[in-house]
Amino acid sequence: MKDRYLADLMLLRLARWLRMAGHDVSNPPEGSDDSGLLEVALKEGRTLLTRDRLLARRCGKAGASCILIRSSDLDEQLRELLAAGVTLEMNPERCTLCNGILRKVEASGAYGSPGPEDADSLWRCEVCGKIYWRGTHWQGIRERLAGGGA
Repeated sequence: MKDRYLADLMLLRLARWLRMAGHDVSNPPEGSDDSGLLEVALKEGRTLLTRDRLLARRCGKAGASCILIRSSDLDEQLRELLAAGVTLEMNPERCTLCNGILRKVEASGAYGSPGPEDADSLWRCEVCGKIYWRGTHWQGIRERLAGGGA
């Protein structure tokens, strides 16, 4: 089973990329401060992803798991995660927006779905209803994840 993560506000884009790799990555609760993030990470057994050095130190003192991301560049952030032992292989199990579980659907059951040629690879988020399909963009996503942004 993969680790569970909690991203702070500075790393929401990185969180979306981790979800493309099948990781369970929660967004920070609305209006939460550092103490709130620590509380959620501890309560839910999540590793906190942050760029905030002080928050990372607080995680250590509180006994919460944390990965401090130093770069503001997405490709470098992906490399930092690879170096920390996080797997980054394309695995569409989670909605990139809300972290909901994706379920395979028939093309006829997907509102606004792509054409029938994609009928064998359609997914819908159980939470927000967003539709996903294997498009030409998938190869680029797969390569970016596999190379850690290289």
